[in-house]
Amino acid sequence: MKKLVKLFKMTRGEEKIKVGRKILRELAKFSYEEPFWKAVTEKLGISERDVKDIMLFLEDAGVLRIRKSRDGRRLYVLTLRELREHPVTLDKWLG
Repeated sequence: MKKLVKLFKMTRGEEKIKVGRKILRELAKFSYEEPFWKAVTEKLGISERDVKDIMLFLEDAGVLRIRKSRDGRRLYVLTLRELREHPVTLDKWLG
């Protein structure tokens, strides 16, 4: 997984979006681990900042829509849980 994150940081354009999608699919598998950020750091070796950067990039590219709370804060883990529960939505968002 660390290799995918490095590849994501190095690539540009359409290839970067493809790598981001792969990472996002893998992260969705861990969305019910508690605490999420600790599980991702320990099991996948990815920092919280890297995950958030990937999700923000995909949102800026129009590939993903991160859920937001009423006060405007981004809900990263809930977005991943929703993608895991509704794979049709995942394909629609990522397609």
